[in-house]
Amino acid sequence: MSDFEGYRHGDPMTRRIEVGLLMAGLATFTLLYNTQAILPYFTRDYSIGPAVAALSVSFATAGLGLGLLVAVPISERIGRVRLIRWSLTLASLLGVVVALVDDWNLFLLTRFVMGFVLAGLPATAAVYLKEEIHRSYATTATGIYIFGTTLGGLSGRIVSTGIIDVLDRFGLTERMPLSPSHMALLGTAVLAIGCAIACWFLLPESRRFVAHRDRPATLVRKFGRAFRDPVLLGLYITGGLGMGTFVGAFNVLGFRLEAESYLLSIGAIGLLYLIYPVAGYASVIAGRAADRYSLRAVLPFGSLVALVGIAIMAARPLVLVVSGMAVLAMGFFVMHSLASAWVASRSTATVGVPAQAASMYMLFYYAGSSINGNLAPLAWEAQGWWGVTVLIGVMMAAAFVIALLLRRSRPALT
Repeated sequence: MSDFEGYRHGDPMTRRIEVGLLMAGLATFTLLYNTQAILPYFTRDYSIGPAVAALSVSFATAGLGLGLLVAVPISERIGRVRLIRWSLTLASLLGVVVALVDDWNLFLLTRFVMGFVLAGLPATAAVYLKEEIHRSYATTATGIYIFGTTLGGLSGRIVSTGIIDVLDRFGLTERMPLSPSHMALLGTAVLAIGCAIACWFLLPESRRFVAHRDRPATLVRKFGRAFRDPVLLGLYITGGLGMGTFVGAFNVLGFRLEAESYLLSIGAIGLLYLIYPVAGYASVIAGRAADRYSLRAVLPFGSLVALVGIAIMAARPLVLVVSGMAVLAMGFFVMHSLASAWVASRSTATVGVPAQAASMYMLFYYAGSSINGNLAPLAWEAQGWWGVTVLIGVMMAAAFVIALLLRRSRPALT
């Protein structure tokens, strides 16, 4: 076991891990973002504004962020794979419960709990890959996992909007026991349950995992060590800025495209998210480029591409709005895949607490989502898309500056 250096590219077990984590990412991010594309329906169902409707996303991501603090020590005790399996299973069942809740406050609370339970995968995926995949292929494998999260983001949006569109087109809304928005949530929960079942059979048990049973004081010290390296801190902030920009823009997009002068239907808006697989594949390409050159050399290109996408989205023609969406998404996925892979490798070499560092990265990541996921709708209500453009443009510009500073950092010996 001590001689095992990780599964290499082409190994059948590597393929099982890749497919298993792809399914896990699909389930996790389907449940997390299945409300985002249908936010306008919540404003009408509950007579609330866009910023309040966006809380359905923010509460789930906030719950996930807090869950990371618990998920890491649990994974250190019971193992990465076991935590991922149970996290997906319980969260998928909670997804069904969410679909059955009518009261808005209880709905938000249930979404928060579901997000908390979902933390098992984001808290452990990068570390699991670092432990089980050979270093020559680890960054590329991380990019494939990130690609799976993009498929989850796609399915969460396109399945939910597709269900509502079918109900509307065939006049089935009045015959359903639930509102169209909640029928959509039920459909995505069923999809997540199928993915969770697949993970039970696909993900192999860890070979390099070593269990730790730390006392609370030891856990606090380990989390503290995750902040000793300035490069890691910069990567945490980069993740938060990138995710905040991305979620903020897409939380508002549905409101922009259903209003004058676009007047798109919910089904048409959902189809626009088909850009996700194309954009998400950029993370795979970036991972290969980073394996060839270096993470620090490739990372700045992610935020630079995202800035170009933000500028394109500011234009009025629909074709440019959609093109800007795709470019912004490509830049964001490059940022996220490279930053998360860098955190895993860097923390192992410098502070020796990769699990804690990975969870801190994801905590900042989802804090950015929760905070700017509501700031952007407020900017939309106050200043329209111009206000959103300024907000997300400043955030992504800050991420670009940090990436340039990180590029000058010294490599850590692993």
